[in-house]
Amino acid sequence: MSVGSTVPESLPPLASPVSRQWRAQWIGKRTDPAHRMVQSLTSDQVAWVEPGHWLGQTFTAPGRFTAVGLDLVGEPEAAVRGRLELCGTDGTVLADQVVERGIVRWDRFAHFVELPEALDAGEYLLRVQAVVGRLGWATLSEPAPAGVDDGVSPLPLVGRAVRDGVREPGVRAIGVETVPAPNPVFRTSFEVPGEVREAELSAVGLGYGEFRLNGRPVTGDVLEPAQTTYDRTVLYRTYDVTALLRPGRNTLTAEAGRGFYAARGANTWGWNFARWHREPVVLAQLEYVDAAGERHVVASGADWEAAEGAVTSDLLYAGETTDPARARGAEWEPVLVVAPPGGELKPATAPPVRRTELLAPVSSTPLADGAVVHDFGEVLAGRIRLTAVGEAGAEIVVRYAEQLDEDGAVRCRNPLAAGGTQVDRFVLADSGTEATWEPKFSYKGFRYAQVLGRATVTETRAVRLETPVARVGEFECADEVLTWISDATARTFRNNLHGVPTDTPVYEKNGWTADAHLATEAVLHHVDLRESFGKWLDDHVDARDESGVVPQIVPTPGWGRAADPAWSASMVLIPWYLYQEYGDPAVLERYAEPIRTYTDRLLDLAPDGVWRHHSWGDWLSPGHHFAPEGPMPTATMVLRHVVSRCADILDVLGETDAAERYRAAADVVATAYHQRFFDSGSGTYRVPDVGYRQAVNVLPLAFDAVPAEHVAAVAEGLFADIEHRTRGHLDCGAVAAKHLLPVLAAHGRPDLAITVATRRDRPGWGVWREAGAATLMESWDETARSHNHYFLGAAAAWIQRAVGGLRPTSPGWATFDVAPILDDRVEWARTAHTTSRGRAAVEWRRSDGMWELDVEVPETARAAVRLPGHPETSLPGGRHALRLPVVTTRPGVDHQPQGTPRTQARQTRPPL
Repeated sequence: MSVGSTVPESLPPLASPVSRQWRAQWIGKRTDPAHRMVQSLTSDQVAWVEPGHWLGQTFTAPGRFTAVGLDLVGEPEAAVRGRLELCGTDGTVLADQVVERGIVRWDRFAHFVELPEALDAGEYLLRVQAVVGRLGWATLSEPAPAGVDDGVSPLPLVGRAVRDGVREPGVRAIGVETVPAPNPVFRTSFEVPGEVREAELSAVGLGYGEFRLNGRPVTGDVLEPAQTTYDRTVLYRTYDVTALLRPGRNTLTAEAGRGFYAARGANTWGWNFARWHREPVVLAQLEYVDAAGERHVVASGADWEAAEGAVTSDLLYAGETTDPARARGAEWEPVLVVAPPGGELKPATAPPVRRTELLAPVSSTPLADGAVVHDFGEVLAGRIRLTAVGEAGAEIVVRYAEQLDEDGAVRCRNPLAAGGTQVDRFVLADSGTEATWEPKFSYKGFRYAQVLGRATVTETRAVRLETPVARVGEFECADEVLTWISDATARTFRNNLHGVPTDTPVYEKNGWTADAHLATEAVLHHVDLRESFGKWLDDHVDARDESGVVPQIVPTPGWGRAADPAWSASMVLIPWYLYQEYGDPAVLERYAEPIRTYTDRLLDLAPDGVWRHHSWGDWLSPGHHFAPEGPMPTATMVLRHVVSRCADILDVLGETDAAERYRAAADVVATAYHQRFFDSGSGTYRVPDVGYRQAVNVLPLAFDAVPAEHVAAVAEGLFADIEHRTRGHLDCGAVAAKHLLPVLAAHGRPDLAITVATRRDRPGWGVWREAGAATLMESWDETARSHNHYFLGAAAAWIQRAVGGLRPTSPGWATFDVAPILDDRVEWARTAHTTSRGRAAVEWRRSDGMWELDVEVPETARAAVRLPGHPETSLPGGRHALRLPVVTTRPGVDHQPQGTPRTQARQTRPPL
């Protein structure tokens, strides 16, 4: 092992992370070209092909490979179908696949050919034949000049572009997914002259890094650093390692995982083809002050060593294979000093991911093949830790899933990624010696873990991995479904907060922008998001294109860059929600420029006020992926909402003239929507030949876009649809489902909102609870693909405020309402929320014709108690007990029983 030098410094105190002077260099391990990807990612034109013809690209694979990805283009909205074929030099088709327009948008590198088995190095042809409609293949007119091989970057594509077998100029956008090399490990040794006063390690490994001093981990943090746009920002952390250093010889090691920086495994999103992709790299700087007060620096550089580590395979969506015996015999070699990844190096401020719980299975069921399926009783995010004993070389395979097949085996298939899905493997290194193992560089979404191997597994535990955000809210009420919706929303969100708020720990792990902005208000009741979402908003800024457009997933490898107001409204809405919750205008000041730029670009793309471009629209309405009314109504209304919120933000920042201009632009959008979709005959909004759609009417009511003279008719139409056509059920997707309940209540029908929210049959939230789930699902079925998807829980915000009875009325909870709902199906509730001013809480009960309320108000806040039929009661800081009679608007029960919709119920209290 080489011995690194320590550099004495004259400055005794250790630098703060913000002012750190870096001596360290980025290092990597030279990787055999046979294990690096081959690619040409950029393009300046599209080569089109008509039905009956084909386009192709030859390539030379430097080593065994498992998939080939390409950048295909289809004409917007046109029917498109084609066939991909991977051929040998003799024309033999080795693998093929049909490509056609489906639910996933055709976008950058969204297509790949997966091989049933890896193919050997050599020359091949990838071709695409058009069958229906024109197909396009992104092409670069002149191949990029080859640079100097740095030992860690993908290799340039070498080959010929062809059309119907005839060579033509240029090179197609293509990527060859070779079998990757094992993850690298780096080390250095250094001498410490004596006792140490203090010591810190500042370090980052990309994609992930695990650092040890003298064999002991420097932190309990995992999956570090959080995902970013790596050529814009790289996050590092600083750890106190004073207790880990010792006089004499010390060894610092760094094991690197792939994560999203060095991602491997073909996938629809093209994470393996991100522009920043290289083999894993590390930056580390240890600083310590000795007993004499002298500061020493141990920094990564050319004097470090590298070797192959124990993790022999690390695929983003598949899993890890760990073979400790291979690492024992690894040959150490000098590291490569490599160029920085390009992003500004910044200290991480958001909370890290940590192991928060170790769960024993609630049941373990053997299968006929010898596997054992462990049920952990709930869907969680994390991984398995097991202890086993057996013969050296015995492999244990762990398969994770949220669901089971009919035969009791786990079921998890991800068509969006090549290879197995959520499969980890561990190879025993020693015969007869008990070994404990846990994957290092990945996490899974699962309830069940299926374990199979030629060894005796003595213990299996699930390791829950969560971001330890502060818990700030409680909610419980008389109705079990309403309580469940709020709890499940919080639980599902925590399962998805891993560096960014993701849409599922299983299938995508992407930071979908709409998922988060829809659920933010509901989640803010439960957890403190200032630091986590502050980091993610910085990711938004990094991910923007040159015109200010935020992509649909943040960060992005390049996929999903088309503007979509219904999705990337997060750039505007989340800062506003954070300001409303915490009362600090600094968040608006920090993001004012990207908010304005993004809003301006959306308005440029909709000059007449109607959004005519791509949008996911009201995604996943019952029975559909894309809503039957098409994306235009939802995208247009959310555009109105975004522009209005931009105006509100500028008002807060004192830019009143600019705010008025945006407010006028928002009115233009509202007018355009009304002119296009209002049906004067029915007094409702409709899309021709589609019939009544709830989203088309809910959203203009929610965003104050309906002319005053038509508000009553539009609201009545919504009431009638729910009461008669859907029999008390919702019939809308993710965007409108957030706003449906508050719209019903705001227009006089909180009873109908309760009816919709508490349905126990499909479609509705209750169907998941009835199925025994503890988390939200991706669609309105108990058979949904994902059982760990939080965006349909956005309506929990209304439940917390209207049923729980706490609703902020000014930023930072300086004032808030105590206004519990009056409905015979909900006779009590208690809710509490830790605000930036202190604890706000109410516990209320309605019995024997009386309201009983216990209210807690922070000392610097003021609460207004609003009960139907009573004048407002203002409460200062402190604890208060109130007892008031229930006042109804007419004799008898004024609210429908659950499950019996009726048409005339009204409330007299102020709408929530």
